[in-house]
Amino acid sequence: MFDLARRLRPAARAGLVVAAVAALALPGANAHEPDAEEEALRSLVDAELAFARLGLEQGIRAAFLATFSKDGVAFEPAPVRLIDTWSARPANPDPKALKLEWEPAQAGVAASLDMGYTTGPFTLTDTTRPGTPPRHGVFFSVWQRDAAGTWKVILDMGIATPQPADFALLGAAPRPHYKGKADVAAQRTALLAREARRLATAGAAATAGTYADTLTPDARLHRDGTVPVAGRAAAARQMRDRAARVVWTPIDVRVAPSADLAVSYGKYREIARSGKAQEGYYSHLWLRDAAGRWRVAYDIALPAQ
Repeated sequence: MFDLARRLRPAARAGLVVAAVAALALPGANAHEPDAEEEALRSLVDAELAFARLGLEQGIRAAFLATFSKDGVAFEPAPVRLIDTWSARPANPDPKALKLEWEPAQAGVAASLDMGYTTGPFTLTDTTRPGTPPRHGVFFSVWQRDAAGTWKVILDMGIATPQPADFALLGAAPRPHYKGKADVAAQRTALLAREARRLATAGAAATAGTYADTLTPDARLHRDGTVPVAGRAAAARQMRDRAARVVWTPIDVRVAPSADLAVSYGKYREIARSGKAQEGYYSHLWLRDAAGRWRVAYDIALPAQ
């Protein structure tokens, strides 16, 4: 039996669908003909739902190996290439011993319509132990279309929560607003530089050099063991309570062809006012605002141990 607490944390899913996303999956839900963005969003939600069905039908391992891209990254909590890592491990004799249930609660796509994200609550149940309470958490996945136009997961990170997370309370999903010129190479370089900084966490206002200044107004903070919080001020307050400073060391950044959405991941170090440090791994979803400035819309992190 493999280590469930670590190896299923990036895989874990389930829960309720927020009406805005559910409406996209229902025939006739829109009063107008869907535009290209709505069609792309619908196809992304359909891919996530198909992923969930496959997990129930064939088990977690088969579903993830079938749905991840060849270089897709999951966190255990350190980042690994899921297909290489999971393929090298022996399969569970009972692939359905663990029941993983999920549906996307929120989703978004880049203007290029070939990169996007999904997130929502999950439930994990050990079917071999009747009466054992299920475990809850929140997943976050970034998807990209492959050469054939099929959506594949390129990054997946999940956190445990003490109870099911209610995404309806978090508000509408963050969206990119940039409509300008796309220069992917330059923006990737800019994002790597933007992440490789030491940030102060004091205060909830977005002032230069502070954690709050990196966030979108509707940013989400996902931390293991707590339910997500929404909003720049709330996220900044929680980070202020956790540490006096935070340092990100990026490993990689992937930018959408439209250069309005990107995902990064790497190592973090939070330094408390006492000087004690906690380390782990993070993933950021970056969205570009109308003025062309990149801001973090989702900040997800797992401690190293």
